[in-house]
Amino acid sequence: MKSKMAEYQTIQEEQINTKDLIKKVIGVFKLIGNEWRLLLISIALGTLISILLDVKELKDTDYTGEIQFNLESGGGQQMGLGGLGGLAGAFGIGGGATSNDLFSGGNFGLLISSKTLYERALMKEVLIGGKKTLFINFYKDSSDIAKKEWGGDLLHEPNLKAIKYRFKPKSPNDFTKEENILLSTIYEKLEAQTSLQSLDKMGSIMVLSATTNSEFLTKVWLETLLKTLEEFYIEVRTRKTRDIYDIQMVRLRELEGKLSSTDRQLANAQFQNQNAVDPTAPMRTMQLNRSNSYVSTQYYQQLAAVEQIKMQLINQTPLFTVLQPVRLPLTQRTYTIGGNTQKGALVGFFLCLVFIIMRKSYKELMN
Repeated sequence: MKSKMAEYQTIQEEQINTKDLIKKVIGVFKLIGNEWRLLLISIALGTLISILLDVKELKDTDYTGEIQFNLESGGGQQMGLGGLGGLAGAFGIGGGATSNDLFSGGNFGLLISSKTLYERALMKEVLIGGKKTLFINFYKDSSDIAKKEWGGDLLHEPNLKAIKYRFKPKSPNDFTKEENILLSTIYEKLEAQTSLQSLDKMGSIMVLSATTNSEFLTKVWLETLLKTLEEFYIEVRTRKTRDIYDIQMVRLRELEGKLSSTDRQLANAQFQNQNAVDPTAPMRTMQLNRSNSYVSTQYYQQLAAVEQIKMQLINQTPLFTVLQPVRLPLTQRTYTIGGNTQKGALVGFFLCLVFIIMRKSYKELMN
């Protein structure tokens, strides 16, 4: 009997709670109906603010391009995982110990966005309209950096000196303070517009992509940066071998000079031996023959060593293979005003609703 009473009481309490919930929901709708003017004003304000933000953040049409490439290390630089090897570690592929190699592990991801590499790319000459020009000047003329970063605003005058300045071919180490400031601004903007990703976590194909406000600028930048990366990679990978090659070439030229000298001396001695009576001439000829033979042997051995180093340089030179070049037309994205009006209206509605409920609760509490 007691259990039935308890069960009946539980059902009754649930019904009361359900009725209270329904009453509260109805109360909220009534409250919304009574405050419909305030809600409409909030929705209108949210919509207006979103439009103003769209106007403030209005951008030109952006063009995105990408290059897919693979890097095969040279025969003397086995890095594992086949083609790109250590580069895979930059994107969390594979295991192994951390390496201090510039092109392995997480180092490669930092290298592709390093200021040193960008400086090299910016100061490279590119062919634009049949004329050679520094890429940094082409970027200043073709991008929106003159309008945005140097264009000024209500509180600042346009930086006309930066807009009109023309860089000349020279090493970034020789830049003036003003040139370094301009270069840093361009680097920060370009670095934010460029990215490197792995096409597949299990593979070594990489995707170098960039987005700028100019279709042709995007294409030229991707090609210039990849070419600079290839040259820098080859330079670093073959640096030691090239140093050895230079040393061996100096030795080869020395032997070449000695061989030429002994050839002349031997020819003179043989000529004098035939046209003069000198009892020491045969002995001197034999000495010169031995010296010439020794120098000749040393020369050809050194020549063979130099040729072997040349083959080693070829073997160590990594191979960049472009699998998908960047071609026009590129993917474009056009920004429009009013794209966020629905979000702004919803935000205005919910903020106003929270305000109305909080105000009513405060009044009831005070009463």
